[in-house]
Amino acid sequence: MYEYRGLQDMFFMMLYGGAAFFALLACLYLLLRRGNAFADDVRSSRVLRRWTVAFMAAIFASHVWWVLLGTQFLADDRLVRNIIAITLDHLTFVPLMMCVLIRMLQDRRRPLWPLIPLFAPIAVMAVVCIVTHNDAFWSMTAYYTVFLVIAYIIYYVCALRQYGRWLLDNYADLERKEVWQSLLLLAFILFVHMAYINNEGTLFMEYLAQVNTIIIIAFLLWRVETLQELESEESENSENSKPSLNLTKI
Repeated sequence: MYEYRGLQDMFFMMLYGGAAFFALLACLYLLLRRGNAFADDVRSSRVLRRWTVAFMAAIFASHVWWVLLGTQFLADDRLVRNIIAITLDHLTFVPLMMCVLIRMLQDRRRPLWPLIPLFAPIAVMAVVCIVTHNDAFWSMTAYYTVFLVIAYIIYYVCALRQYGRWLLDNYADLERKEVWQSLLLLAFILFVHMAYINNEGTLFMEYLAQVNTIIIIAFLLWRVETLQELESEESENSENSKPSLNLTKI
């Protein structure tokens, strides 16, 4: 919420609160429920479940701090308020969403630590622009985040192709194992990101951003619950090759 228009619109605040509540419910559901509501026969990945819980919690927290900063703190300083809120968004649910997408690929454990130095410049730019009270933060972060998004899309498409080949080599039945649908989620994330960058306080874009947030939450719930936890052929062979007792000789 870049301006006060959203705070003054009752229907938007209902949608805004609904999206936040949906994220909180999804977070608690994935955290507390052990079984699957969507597919009882699917054993979902615990690692993916935990990362998704963190992402849902970040969405809820983002909705909270935007309201608090707009009504209780820094209400009179729009520049600093928006810099802080946008920076918190960039440092929490944006990298967490990237982690969730990466953890959907189960062919190997890909490192996540490179995201830390990649997002660190955003924090530095925020501190500099807050201290100097400079609105150059918008242009600097816009160009940099576009670079990050494009680089991540290229990386993820390549990783997704590797994962597809691994599935074909190790599994005859690919049902509930493929994750190509995550590219659709990536498109939604890019859309929401561009909506926030080009928002400029327009209420229509704020409505659209909330609708897309709800779609992303619903998609992730379905994806986490229906994606089968897999083991590579190597790990299965290593389990089968463990020595066992020959009871016939005892």
